[in-house]
Amino acid sequence: MSIPTKRKKYSNTLLIDGDSLLKTAYHGAKNLYYKENHIGGIFQFLTMLRKCLNEHRYDRVLVFWDGKFSGRLRYDIYKDYKSNRDKDFYNETPPSEPELYIQKERVFQYCEELFIRQYQDTIIEADDGIAYYCQKIKENEKIVIVTNDRDMLQLLDERVGIYVINLRKIITINNFSDYFNHHYSNVKLIKILSGDNSDNIKGIKGVSEKTLIKHFPEITQKSLTLTDILSKIEVIQKERKNRLKTLDNIINKVTVGLQGENIFEVNDKLIDLKKPLLTDKSKEELNHLFNSTIDPEDRTTKNVIKMMLDDGLTMAIPGGRDGYINFLQPFLRIIKKEKNNFLKEQN
Repeated sequence: MSIPTKRKKYSNTLLIDGDSLLKTAYHGAKNLYYKENHIGGIFQFLTMLRKCLNEHRYDRVLVFWDGKFSGRLRYDIYKDYKSNRDKDFYNETPPSEPELYIQKERVFQYCEELFIRQYQDTIIEADDGIAYYCQKIKENEKIVIVTNDRDMLQLLDERVGIYVINLRKIITINNFSDYFNHHYSNVKLIKILSGDNSDNIKGIKGVSEKTLIKHFPEITQKSLTLTDILSKIEVIQKERKNRLKTLDNIINKVTVGLQGENIFEVNDKLIDLKKPLLTDKSKEELNHLFNSTIDPEDRTTKNVIKMMLDDGLTMAIPGGRDGYINFLQPFLRIIKKEKNNFLKEQN
């Protein structure tokens, strides 16, 4: 008779791409006002976060925010980075959506009171902070990342899932093929070759995801490397009477972008979240955030309720006082865990 093995117990961590979630919240509740102030972003952000906490039990929550000049490290590598967004990486400019900016500051305050860990650096992107956390994953830990940024999909593995906000689904390595047309391990490779229009990163001329799937169908089934692609191109072209120009473009590194003949190396640096772009200072700050406890002094649920009353959030929650106490219930589990961690450290 075999001895039953003890099931491994995991701790569960929720990582939030703060700006991605807040923008979705803000634009999804444009008509929610209180005393002529738009509160839709704040209310929907907390509501969506509450939904995550209600559906799965998490032991800690971290929110990562973009800073004033986030993306500067990529801009220094590639001067066309996010030029389609009219973003300045060195000179301060007024926010394009002032209401959203104001609500972001207020959401930050709510998260502080709710014992939610947060990180924001002037030049570091939220993606890189999240990626760095995934590098530091503990042996007994599982992670879910909340974002609309498809770049994050390259962080998927056996213990990291991605809740894609617009899909309203947690994407894992097991269900990835239900939503996307390629193997989960090829996210980075496809972007290196085809580029990323959302960040104005140019790819090889004439190459898209569809192009790659057409000529390299195995990209949908297994992990491929750039070397695999280049080797197969030679085989394909030899079998043809007339060479395909698009495939020759890959061989010859033809692009309309500034990367030139260094396109593969440059795009790899810009896209690869397994090698997050961080400063030594940001790494030190992130390690402290990940490993320290939260001091409960001056943080109370009374403060949160007062903020909700002041902001008019309680007007959007049915049931009066009982209603907003119930609204906060999923957050109380996180508060309790973080308080206990602090007390253990003190003892």
